[in-house]
Amino acid sequence: MELDLPSLPFLPRRRPAAADRTLPLARNATLALRLPRGACIAVGAGRIWLTERGDLDDHFIDAGGRHVVRRAGPVVLQGESALPARIRVKRR
Repeated sequence: MELDLPSLPFLPRRRPAAADRTLPLARNATLALRLPRGACIAVGAGRIWLTERGDLDDHFIDAGGRHVVRRAGPVVLQGESALPARIRVKRR
């Protein structure tokens, strides 16, 4: 059986900026981002581990907490809670 579907014109979709999205991060899942200095990472649920280039300290951020990136460059996040963490990145 053949089905003839009408052709629809291509409509480009606006890709949401990182600041427009809340990202889930499962336990032990990692996410590497390249962020500018001053970007803010807010945790809406769960707990994450965060490290950024040039910072000798690791950071654990719980729900309701946030971290401001001190140096432009790579930032690595890892989910630390049993339920997925929810993070929002706001570039300044």
